[in-house]
Amino acid sequence: FGDLATVVREPVAGVLLDTGVSSPQLDDNSRGFSFRSKKDGPLDLRMNPTIGMPASEWLKTASVSQLAWVINVCGHSLEPLLSERVAEAILQRQREVGEYTSTHKLSAVLSEIEEEFKGEHPHLSLSQIVFCALRVFLNQEMDQLERAMEGAFQWLEVGGRCVVLTFNKWEVGALRRFVRHHEEPLGAVKDVTPGRLAELYPLLSSSKSYAVRRIGVAAAPSPEELLVNPRARVALLHVLEKVDRRSPVSCALGRGSAAGRFQ
Repeated sequence: FGDLATVVREPVAGVLLDTGVSSPQLDDNSRGFSFRSKKDGPLDLRMNPTIGMPASEWLKTASVSQLAWVINVCGHSLEPLLSERVAEAILQRQREVGEYTSTHKLSAVLSEIEEEFKGEHPHLSLSQIVFCALRVFLNQEMDQLERAMEGAFQWLEVGGRCVVLTFNKWEVGALRRFVRHHEEPLGAVKDVTPGRLAELYPLLSSSKSYAVRRIGVAAAPSPEELLVNPRARVALLHVLEKVDRRSPVSCALGRGSAAGRFQ
């Protein structure tokens, strides 16, 4: 996914990025992706089981702060303090009952912890949040998506479009950040120095010859589609277009600028 820039060899008119996990992977108990299955399976969560560390092994080495960061940043559904509480409880149970060798074992513990949040978050699925966060982290999905979007716009023709299908909040957040770092000012911000304008619009401090604009609002699945594929209920379809950059490449990167931090 992230190697798109090196695989494509010539300009293209369009790119489709589907960020979803395939149903066969979710339904295969041996892969450890599903916490809803009646059949237990190893707590793995790797897309490629020959690369990296399974979730069960990583949890044995993780600190509370590391696990809290994964839940907060990769899960993108809990407040930082709640993520820290959940991480503390998960690792405390691990010390008490042993390592999380299976999906059912971790899911059972998360169901216990979940009761504390039911009053404020009655529809919260802690298992869904934590399993998703661990999967995203272990497979470096954030980095993969960022590199894929950079690669897509590197090879898109001007006027070409990139369609991104998202399924999680963090993916929507990553897409929004990408747009923010590649859009030009339209006049809403006035009477500021060029350096300050470049902090607000990081593209101005880059050497890229193009800008990115969003086409319309994200499209949700229709009721008819949901009847055929219920897993699409959280899907959103985003359309981004590559356009010529109008602003000159003139602003130097500031040492403390937002643009400098994101290059």
